[in-house]
Amino acid sequence: MRLRLQVAILACYILAGCLTTQPPLTRDALVGNYVYKSEDPEGKSTDHEWDQLTLRADGKYNLVQGGPTKLKSEKTGVWQFYGGNASQVNLDHAGYPVRMKRGEIRLMIDDDIGIWYAKAK
Repeated sequence: MRLRLQVAILACYILAGCLTTQPPLTRDALVGNYVYKSEDPEGKSTDHEWDQLTLRADGKYNLVQGGPTKLKSEKTGVWQFYGGNASQVNLDHAGYPVRMKRGEIRLMIDDDIGIWYAKAK
């Protein structure tokens, strides 16, 4: 009886591991609109309220930045995706690590204070 219980527990762990494994990211999965979010624990207001990034399927991006005290600016360019364990998106020459969290794609800007672009639903 004890062996059956151990086998059942082991099977649950294996099944749970298989269900939570996420498929590898693809370039097509990254196409879409992203908004700026800040996880700064001090809760400071930022000049990024209007920031929005669009990654288009044709390999171009559009980045709009600005806020209440910062002039609105718009930049366009070329983006590339590098997959694997250390997935990364490059906007022209600036690279941003890609993270999946709770089914949301995030392009990390600064891991130290938790600022990222999160794919808008």
